[in-house]
Amino acid sequence: MKSTLSIFTLTVSAIAFSFLPAQADEDHAMHVLKGYITVANALYEDDLGAAKKAAAGITKHDKDSTLAEPAAKVAGADDLATAREAFKVLSSKAIEIAKGHGDHYTVMHCPMVKGGGGDWISADGKVNNPYFGPKMPHCGGPKK
Repeated sequence: MKSTLSIFTLTVSAIAFSFLPAQADEDHAMHVLKGYITVANALYEDDLGAAKKAAAGITKHDKDSTLAEPAAKVAGADDLATAREAFKVLSSKAIEIAKGHGDHYTVMHCPMVKGGGGDWISADGKVNNPYFGPKMPHCGGPKK
């Protein structure tokens, strides 16, 4: 009986702990995407300094993330146009991460972005366009 109880306890423990890595992955994805949203909001507000700071934070804290390299390009941008061009790649990587982590985010699309690639993630469903900021703040909508 004691042996059966021990096996049962070990089995229950193994099952319970097998869910922890999935939750850790989810928590990390949400953390990385939170940094991405900060970059997007800064670009929406035409705040290059805040966008660079948030992008540098992604690079510093998530060196192994697929967002690290494109975030470094945003962080190194000398102007909003360069930051927004780098943001296209950052967004494509963020969208891939978001796809695997529930429906917390909405993929938005701006058809006015030259060369295509005018997609980004919204955490609140609002169309706050990071590609044009105050010039066309609400251009675009949910991607179909």
